[in-house]
This record gives sequence, C-alpha cells and structure tokens, in this order.
Amino acid sequence: MTALANLLRLSRWHLDEKRQKLADLERLQARLQADIARLDETLDAERQAAEQSDAARRAFPAYAEAERSRRQRLSESIAEVERQIEDSREEVREAFREAKKYELAKTNQDTRARQKRERAESAAMDEVGLQLHRRKRSGEG
Repeated sequence: MTALANLLRLSRWHLDEKRQKLADLERLQARLQADIARLDETLDAERQAAEQSDAARRAFPAYAEAERSRRQRLSESIAEVERQIEDSREEVREAFREAKKYELAKTNQDTRARQKRERAESAAMDEVGLQLHRRKRSGEG
C-alpha cells in the first residue's frame, strides 16, 4: 500500500469519527428536546390535576417553579449542544475536504500510473511491429 493510500485511508477514518461524533450530538439534542416535551406534558397534566384538588392546587406553584427551573437547565443544555453541533459540522466539513484532497491525489496518481503502463505497452507493441516489419523487409530483399 502506498503512502498516499495510507493517508487516504486514515483521512477517511478521521472523517467517519467526526461524522459519528456529530451523529451522537444530534441524538443528544433530540433526547434533550424530547425531555422538554415530556416535561411540558407532565406540567400540563399536573396543572389539570391541581384544578381538581385543593391540596394539589396549593402545592402546584412550588412544583411548577421546580419544573420551570429544570426546563431552563434543559434549554441551556440544548443551546450548548447546538454550539457543539455547529463546531462538529465544521470539523466534518474540514475532514471531508481533507479526504477529498487525498482522493483526488490518489486518483491522479492512479491515472499517471495507468498512462505510464499504457505507454510502455504501446512502446513494446511498436517495437514488436517494427521488428516484424524489418524481418519481412529483409526477407523480401
């Protein structure tokens, strides 16, 4: 395996790692958003329950405040994950550019090697043809 092929393989591996990291962050973001949605649903259910009971009505404001605080922390976490996602996307783009650079270099290297082989084969065939022509000509004269 050539050095260029090794660099290409390594850059693809780095790209896959960056993509995996991005996917993990996106899953975390989705989970946090789902947590907020569940929290909102629970808060609504508790609000409805508080309307049915005096004891629940008195306890509801403290519960609601605790849930709002939890929701705020989740929202802050989502904002941080979104910043990390954007950074990770830039890392993926950079890793992709790097891999593409090596892919193009490898393609060019392979093309040059193929052209060199074809020229050598053509030169060999020309030599064979020239020798046949000389033999044929020397046999006529």
